[in-house]
Amino acid sequence: MIRKKFVSKDSLYNENIKKSRLYGVYIPRDIDDALKKLTELTSDEARENLKTTDEQTVAHKLFFGLGRWMTYNWNFEEGSRFSHYLRQKGLIYTDDMTTCMLILFHRHVTGKPLETDALINQLIKERQKKIEEEQKNSKIIEVITKPSDHKD
Repeated sequence: MIRKKFVSKDSLYNENIKKSRLYGVYIPRDIDDALKKLTELTSDEARENLKTTDEQTVAHKLFFGLGRWMTYNWNFEEGSRFSHYLRQKGLIYTDDMTTCMLILFHRHVTGKPLETDALINQLIKERQKKIEEEQKNSKIIEVITKPSDHKD
């Protein structure tokens, strides 16, 4: 799948993606760096508990805990070097970045192959399907026709 590189015209975003720290918090460079940081931030007991649950359940249950921590501290919304890295890989939506990292962390902890590109492609396809469903099911409230500006 060929993806167009993400480019932002937002000056705050463009400054944030250059920094290794935002608001005193270290921002990972890439997925391997993020997984290393998540391992440092979690206890052995917490990681052991992840091993008894499947990755989809972990992603769902941790979304508003560890997932929100990542979203907030790694500045997925306003941009950081890590969110920019994920955007360059095709993940544009913050929730998709969070889900991706939770699943990858689960795979990392359980020793499974990360298969990062396949996961990202799956999340992109699921997002596109959601968008298409929403568009298909949306109703037109009113059609307004703008009068023509040219004179005959």
